[in-house]
Amino acid sequence: MSEKSIYEQLHESALPADRKKLLSDIFNGEKLPSICYDVVAKHVFSPDLHPERMNFILQHTMNQPDIEVDKSASNEMYLQNIYSKKTITDLPAWLRDNRLADLAFQRNAQEFIYDRADIYASNMLLLQYSAEVNQSKCDIDYKNVHGTIIIVLMEHSPKSFRDFESNRYIHRITKAHADSGLELEMLKQMVFVQLDKALDLYLSHNYNEDEDVELLELFAFIADVNNEFIINKAQNNNLLSGIREDVFKFTRDKEVQSMILAEDLAIMDWNSNMRFAREEGEADGEAKIVTLNKWLVSQGRTNDILQYTEDPAYLNTLLAEYDAAKAMPQA
Repeated sequence: MSEKSIYEQLHESALPADRKKLLSDIFNGEKLPSICYDVVAKHVFSPDLHPERMNFILQHTMNQPDIEVDKSASNEMYLQNIYSKKTITDLPAWLRDNRLADLAFQRNAQEFIYDRADIYASNMLLLQYSAEVNQSKCDIDYKNVHGTIIIVLMEHSPKSFRDFESNRYIHRITKAHADSGLELEMLKQMVFVQLDKALDLYLSHNYNEDEDVELLELFAFIADVNNEFIINKAQNNNLLSGIREDVFKFTRDKEVQSMILAEDLAIMDWNSNMRFAREEGEADGEAKIVTLNKWLVSQGRTNDILQYTEDPAYLNTLLAEYDAAKAMPQA
């Protein structure tokens, strides 16, 4: 796509004026795009191109210094249509200890993010329990099934996270707790990271004494790559300065710029769908979406949830299908 056609599409789009200005600055090289863009995240944190960056996040977030990425697992976890417009990015990877890990970048605040992560992590665990080539199913035992890790990086925290009063921005779900007090290790471990909160804590220096400042600095950097204070700090940080230079060079490509614009239009579509839900008279803007999720799970259609989180246009199709099913006479 030519530079002229990109600017024409940007100018003719229904994006707000301030968003158009930001995208124009990005395309001119005056600013960098958010690292949470699908096309950017997949390049910057590629398990194959830059395993050391993914290693850093996994090791520091999980407090497991021995974690080491082996290779991408995109082929195994590739569930969506290649033409879908991403609002959530998954970077699955095999670890050298045979566990399966995923970095999920969420650009838009979505209250069902826990449900989505739980379903995706379950699919990852199911893959771990599947027989490999030249391996018999009888060779697989519960005792030797390798676990999974999913780390969700939220650029904008959903309401349930914002309302939780704590100075912690990382929420680790690694153990199951029974009401009796019994505690058990989980095969699927999920971590939710509030990038926006990490940015606030970093800029205000309002974090705990035992904080992993290196990790906090990286997450604040991902939250706002154009912040002047963080840019100055990044000059003395090889990890951050390397990512900045990588992002700048990568986004000079016109095809990449076209994909960035497409992602912003997808986010706009998603927000339009959320307004539709509110106009339907729901007490909570996403209550209808939560109800839809429960219905899809009851129908054994969990992959449809994953699909519409990556292709917002598919949401309208599912909502119409759910309304039709609800209107049918019950047997």
